[in-house]
Formats: sequence, C-alpha cells, structure tokens
Amino acid sequence: MATLKQILTKVESLNGAQRRLGRYLKNDSSALLVSNVQDLAQAVGVSKATVVRFAKTMGYAGFPEFKRDVQKEMRRKLRAADRMEETFAVLGGDENIFAKLIKRDIQLLQETLQSASFSDFQQAVELILKARKVFLIGLNASTALAYILYFRLVRVKKEAHWMVLTGGTSLVEQLAFMEPTDVLVAIDFLDVPREVQTALHHAKKTGTPILGITDFPNSAIAKAANVCLYAKRGLHSSVNSLTPAFSLVNALAIAVGWAKPSDSIKALTDLDRLLEESGV
Repeated sequence: MATLKQILTKVESLNGAQRRLGRYLKNDSSALLVSNVQDLAQAVGVSKATVVRFAKTMGYAGFPEFKRDVQKEMRRKLRAADRMEETFAVLGGDENIFAKLIKRDIQLLQETLQSASFSDFQQAVELILKARKVFLIGLNASTALAYILYFRLVRVKKEAHWMVLTGGTSLVEQLAFMEPTDVLVAIDFLDVPREVQTALHHAKKTGTPILGITDFPNSAIAKAANVCLYAKRGLHSSVNSLTPAFSLVNALAIAVGWAKPSDSIKALTDLDRLLEESGV
C-alpha cells in the first residue's frame, strides 16, 4: 500500500465532506489510533458513510483495512527517536530554534482557546469545589501536569491526593480510599497508560465523578469523563508541546481559588505566616 503521505496528497481533489475528513487526518493522523468509524465521523462532522467512502477512495477495501495500515505507519512514527527526528526535520536549518518553538506554542495556545468550552470549564471548577477530596493521576509527561494542579490546590487548602505509583499494589491501595463524593482528575493524551485506565475504571465502578484533561474527544479519558477539557499538543509524530496543557491546568487552579476568594487569600496568608515563622 502507499504511504500515508502519498495517500493524503489526494485530499484536495476530493469532494466537500471527504476533503474535510482528509484535511482533519492530514492535520494529525494520530486520531486514527483511537478512532472507529463513528468516532471519526462525529469528530469531523461528517456521516459514517463518508468515512467508509473516504477509505475506499484511498484505495482500500474498507475503513478497517485503511485504519490498520495507517496505524502501522503511525506506531513507527510515534517512537521517541522518530518523533525527535521529525522535530529536527521541521526545524530545518533555522538557528533560531527558540523563536520557532515559542511561535508554535503560541499557535497551539490560540487553537486551544478557540476550541475551548467555557461551560465545560465552569463545570470542571464546580466538580473540584464540590469534591470531598481531589484524586489526581497523570503519568509520563503528564506527571508534571498532575503535580502542578495538586500543588496549587493544596495551597488554597483543597483536600487533594497526587497519585504516585511506586510499583506493586501502590495504585490499588490509593484507589481504595476513593469515594463517590470525591473527584478523579485524569490527565493524559494519545496512548492512555494502563494504570490511568485502571483508575478510570475504578472511578466508574465507585460512582466517583471524573474530570478529564486530554487532547482527543475520542480518547479513553474523554470517553470516561463526566467533564473533559482539551489542550492542543501539535502533531503526535513530532515532540509535542505541553504549554497549552500547563496553561489550562493553571487556569483551572486559579479559577478554583477565585470561586472562593476570601478562603483562598486566608489560606495563602496563613501559609505565608507559617513560612515566615519557620524561617523557610
């Protein structure tokens, strides 16, 4: 079969709905790693028949064959070394790497803002405010995102637990404390780790609300979440940006504090006084 790049060169010659689908996949074909026909049709705003016709137009017997072929190619491209190599290729001979990458982050921040739902954001704040305790999980690069949200929530005296995995039964032992009056904040992106999926499954089982932070509407986190917030990360075949996700998490933490300003200021004032008294 032809490579994905060769396939997607046909996109502009297609009709309206198929062209829209083709452009969506051209922007980031990683969507096919977590999508079925219905997911893809819903994400793009086309019919399921259009998705099937698109695959046949690309020279395949049907969507499953098209998806398998693209997945095989994308899996290779998602290896760490290949992603870094692709990033270097995009940067080219430009010596001002700093400026180029910052401009990319600015564009992704704008895309995140444009696609954001203020209603969902407000619901996310309410979930955290109402929760007895906030459980936070994020692995790999998302570990930093989970920790910064935990750090900011604790500073305004919101009961929170950052789930750190030390091996063995550590995950299960932490999940055992989760109750329906809590909230699970799950942060991860394209390939959601097994441990995060275990936490999602347990939260569903116990009736604990889930707040998801991810990039794809059809990711495992998005499908499980009661409320989901999305951060753009750029092409998954290159080294992704975490800047929009950090901005989203920061905005969420500040919004939680802003919802009860007097309590938040008092909590931080008490912390400042304690730090001064302890000489830290």
